[in-house]
Order: sequence, then C-alpha cells, then structure tokens
Amino acid sequence: MISRSVPSRLAAGLFFCLAGFTGLARAQSSTIDSVSAVFRNDSANTAAIRSVEAGTIKQDSASAERNDSLMIRQRHRGPFIGLSAGVAFTDNSAKTLFSDYMSSTVSPADSSRVVQFQDPVQIIFPVGLVVGYPVLSWLDVWVRTEHFWSRVNGLTQRNNESPKEFWYVAQGHLAGVGARYLVPVSLLSINGQPGLYAAYTHFWSFGPTGMYASSGAVRAKWDPAGAGYEIQMGYQQNYDKRFTFTGGLSFARLSFQSRASWKSIVPTGPDIPAEWTLQALRFSLQGIYQFGK
Repeated sequence: MISRSVPSRLAAGLFFCLAGFTGLARAQSSTIDSVSAVFRNDSANTAAIRSVEAGTIKQDSASAERNDSLMIRQRHRGPFIGLSAGVAFTDNSAKTLFSDYMSSTVSPADSSRVVQFQDPVQIIFPVGLVVGYPVLSWLDVWVRTEHFWSRVNGLTQRNNESPKEFWYVAQGHLAGVGARYLVPVSLLSINGQPGLYAAYTHFWSFGPTGMYASSGAVRAKWDPAGAGYEIQMGYQQNYDKRFTFTGGLSFARLSFQSRASWKSIVPTGPDIPAEWTLQALRFSLQGIYQFGK
C-alpha cells in the first residue's frame, strides 16, 4: 500500500500541475467574458484586457506603465540624510619612506633584524555623513564628510631584547560635494525597479589631516583645488521607504601636501615638503533616511 501511494501522489501532483498550466494558458487566450468573477471586479484589469483584445494596446504596455509609475515615484523623491561606513584597501605613496627608515635601524653586526614588516596595503575604515537633495528625475546632489584613522606597525629586535615598534598613522578629515546619477529603468532593469547609480564626490581636507609616526608628524595644508575625488558605482532599489540601505564599490584618490619637511617625521627622509597620496579601492554601506514629498 505504501509503495503504491507514492506513485499515485506523484501522478496526482503532475495532473494538477498540468491542469494548472492548461488553465493558465486558456485564461491568457480567452476573451474578457471568460475572466473569473474576481478579475471582473477589477475595473483596471478589465479595461486593460479589453484594450489588448481590441488591439489598441500592445502586449508590452504593462511594462511601460510600470516604468511610468517608477518615474513618477522618483520625481517625488525628497531630501535624504544618512551615515556612511566602509573599508578601503589603500596604497600609501609614503610607505617606502617608513619601511626604509625601519630597515636602516637594523644591522647584522649587532644581531638586529626586522621581525615584522610593515604592511604594504593600508586598510582604512572611513566613516562620515551624507546629505542629498534631488534636483532632477535621475540626479541628486549631495554633501559628504569623511573621517579616518589608520595605523601601520612594524617590529625590529636585537638579540633577546624586547622588540622595538615602528609605526605610522594616516589621518584624514574631509568634506566634499558631488552628484549621484540614477540609471533609468528603461536603460537597465531586470525586475522593473530602479537599482544602479553612479556617483562622483570631490573632497577638501580640513582639521588635523596628516601623517603621524613615533618619530614625528606632518600636517596637511588646505588646498583650494581640493584633496581628491571618489568615483562610485552603487545600488539602491527602494525609494519609497523612509529608512533604507544603499552601498557600492568605489575608487578614491586623495593627495595631500604639507609645509613641513619629510625629515620632521622620517629621519632618513628627503629634506623637501612632505607630499603623499592615498589610492584606494573601497566598499561602502550607507544607511539613509528619506524624507519624501
């Protein structure tokens, strides 16, 4: 009995699936008089079906109306404010100066050696605020701040003595303005909803932005042309909820100059004004509150 019931249940399930697909095909090809009573009560659907049967509307009109609805919702977008956090895998142009200085302090003659090299990739965790305002259907302007502090460590040791630490810190305080372009649904959409955006932000440094080490410090000066930029490709699908998340991948390039010499922070460095550049691949996540209209 058990062995027969399993095939019979599978056969019954297959029958109901075939019956369902057959009924769906008949429903799509039947006239409006064959539509169920539930759909007859929906005047919008009834009018759409009659229009299709009459040949006045093409089959792709539903997707066009859906896109129009999304465009209306995006036109009614309002200002937004939020917090941004991320991780940046950074190449610091000054890394060689610090690693060379650490290596210059060791010598085989006194049995000293490097026991921990400084990481060539500096990992930075930038955080900040973002405030945006829509100016066109597919364009937002925004103001952003960004703050980061990242330390790189290295160790040397002589014989059995305690290790000596060589470290340096990259610190940044930035403010920037930029724009966010929302890719239209008609150009790129899988499920009929908005998704991708491209953004550009230009940054200026302020406050105690600079490089710090166990041997000294250099502070970045303010440049009216700015400190650099970030180009981001992001994703945001929901523009209706008050609170939502958005995120993306980006490339950033930030350059800084100081009035102080490199010798102020690296004893073996050149006697010229310090300049350094941070180039990074980033992943960021933003939690934003949308005010709407």
